Amino acid sequence: MHQAPTMIIPEGADIQVDVHGQLSISTPGNLVIQTSGNYRVLESLNGSIRIEPSAAVEAVEVRCASTCYIEGTLTAWRVQAREIHLEEDATANIVLQQTQRLEIGRDARIVGNFESEKELFLLLSRFARQLRSLPLFAELSSRQLKELPPELDDGEPAEVAARDVDGGPEPGTDAGARRGRHAQNLPDPLFYALVLLERELGRAAYGPTSQRAIEELVKLLQEPDVETLALTYKSLFNRIVDPDQDIRRAYQLVRSAVEKA
Repeated sequence: MHQAPTMIIPEGADIQVDVHGQLSISTPGNLVIQTSGNYRVLESLNGSIRIEPSAAVEAVEVRCASTCYIEGTLTAWRVQAREIHLEEDATANIVLQQTQRLEIGRDARIVGNFESEKELFLLLSRFARQLRSLPLFAELSSRQLKELPPELDDGEPAEVAARDVDGGPEPGTDAGARRGRHAQNLPDPLFYALVLLERELGRAAYGPTSQRAIEELVKLLQEPDVETLALTYKSLFNRIVDPDQDIRRAYQLVRSAVEKA
C-alpha cells in the first residue's frame, strides 16, 4: 500500500488564507516548495527558500533572510533576499528584485529586475506611448476616454478632447537632470505626477498658455513647494487646454496628495 508523504509544520510557522483564497506561509527556518501553486507571501524569517524543479510558483511577495534558490519557475511581484540563485534551467519573472547578489545558471532566464516601484514607473512612463499603441491598451484607452467627465474638477471647467496616443514628441532625456534633488523625496503621488508633467513639457500640441501652466507645476514639484502647489494647482491645471490622459492623471495624483496633507 502506497504511503502518502508526511508534511511537517515547524513550531513558529504561520499559515494564512486571505479573502481571495491566496495562501501565505511564513516559517522561522528554511522553506521548500515542491509543488506548483499560487501564494500571496512566501517567507523564511531566518533561512532560505527553495523552489524545486517540478514547481511553478506564483507569489505576490517572496521574502527570506538568506538565499532564494529557484530550480523551477517563479513569477513574483517582489523578491527580497540576500541572494537569488537561478539554477541551470530555472525561469524567474520578478518585477521588483531587492537583493545583494544574483547568480544565474547558463540556461536560466530572468525577466524584470527593478529595484523599486519608482524605478519601474520611470521606465514605463518613458515608453508610455509605445505601451498604449499595443492593441489591448489602445482598446482600453478608447473606452476610458469616452467615460471621461467634461471637467477636471467641479466648478472649474476645462476643455477636454481625446488626441491620438502617438501624438507629440517623445519625452526628453534630460527630465531626470531637471528633476530637483529634493523632489526625489516627494510623496509617491507627487513624484509620479512630476514624472508625468515632465513628459509633457515642450509638446507641440500645447500652446503657450498651457506650456506656462505645466512649467509652473513642474517647478513647484521640483523645488518642492507643496504649500504653494496646494493653493494654485487647480487654477494651473485648468489653464491647460485639451489635457490628455497623462495631465488628467497628474491632476488626480496632486489632488489626492494635497487633500491628504
